[in-house]
Amino acid sequence: MGKFISEAAVTQRVVAGEQEKLARLRRMKRLPLLLLALMLILFLFTLHRPENWAAWLSAFAEAGMVGALADWFAVVALFRHPLGLPIPHTAIIPKRKDEIGTSMADFVAEHFLHPKVVRAKLQSVNLAKNTAIWLNTPRGHDRVSELGVSLLRWTLGAMHEERVRHFISRLGSRQLSEIDVARWLGRTLDWLLEDGRHQQVLSQSLRYAIIALHDHRDAIRGNVQKESPWWLPGFVDDRIVVQMLDRIETLLLEMSLDPDHPMRGDFNDWMMRWAHDLQHSPRWRRWGEQLKRELLDNDDLQEYLFRLWNDLASGLETDLEDPESMVRQQLSQLLRGVAEEMEQDEEMQSWVNGWLVESAVSVVDKNRHAIASLISDTVKSWNAADTSYRVELAIGHDLQFIRINGTLVGGLVGLVIHAVKLL
Repeated sequence: MGKFISEAAVTQRVVAGEQEKLARLRRMKRLPLLLLALMLILFLFTLHRPENWAAWLSAFAEAGMVGALADWFAVVALFRHPLGLPIPHTAIIPKRKDEIGTSMADFVAEHFLHPKVVRAKLQSVNLAKNTAIWLNTPRGHDRVSELGVSLLRWTLGAMHEERVRHFISRLGSRQLSEIDVARWLGRTLDWLLEDGRHQQVLSQSLRYAIIALHDHRDAIRGNVQKESPWWLPGFVDDRIVVQMLDRIETLLLEMSLDPDHPMRGDFNDWMMRWAHDLQHSPRWRRWGEQLKRELLDNDDLQEYLFRLWNDLASGLETDLEDPESMVRQQLSQLLRGVAEEMEQDEEMQSWVNGWLVESAVSVVDKNRHAIASLISDTVKSWNAADTSYRVELAIGHDLQFIRINGTLVGGLVGLVIHAVKLL
């Protein structure tokens, strides 16, 4: 069985990741704050000094403080009210979280899940070949094999549940009750009639009958002799039986070898009439409904089928417990064979890739707004404080560079303004 990560372990990892991001954000916030403090110290140090260089430093520090405070206000206003003051157009994210979530969902749906984007991305990768190569590796082969065995075990285990059995029984009964048995059989015969499939079935049946008749000649002759009148001589009886069997074998052989044999034509006409009657005759329709009711009402048959399935499931479960399991070996051989053939067959790769691309594009195109709505629905489920906290945790580290750049750029602008003033 595969190893599954518990919900507690996942939660612990998420909390640990958030704590690490929070600590990183706090460390980053100290840099613009220290830079602002440096500008304040530099401004106070040069405030009343008469030297020319002091005027330049004072202008740099003064403008740097203005830039630092302005960008601090801009960054903080995204997430909360600066200093707790309800200034208009601040705390933008908490106030407009639903609109932001909807806009993000629409953006993802239109630009990331658009059919052209999805198709271009999938077509740039040979999915079939890459999957085949991965399946040929020991790790890929073992993982898929274990996944298949785990799914089979889970399915077999679920079948032992009484509620699952009753559910499947009810579902099967409902599906069977909606089937028109006669019409379904008639359409099956129509399918056999297409391209002469029924004649191929007849040919195989005739060949089997010839072999069975030849292998059991002695048994047939013995049974006929037992049932013959006492007064009929045995050699006469045996000769009649041998001639009859020879003629039957000859007839069956001729029918199996001659596709234009008259009896094949009779068989073809009979099949066509039967297929038509099953689909259109009220008598056959009533027969089908009666057969269906007998199957649904036959508790012994359903119990027998359940016991048969139970025995089969128990046998498969016992086999899967064995390290030399036949099911495991067959599954392993199947995976290896499919992977090797797929890796070498470029035409099959092209067909599989085309099918995967078109299927994925169709599914994504029909459901892209529903997929993207996961973003908007998740954001709507958060409260204002959680939304602000999560967004700041995600992008707050990079936003601190705005404060740093604002301080330095503001200082440089202060130097330019001081130069212009001197000129």
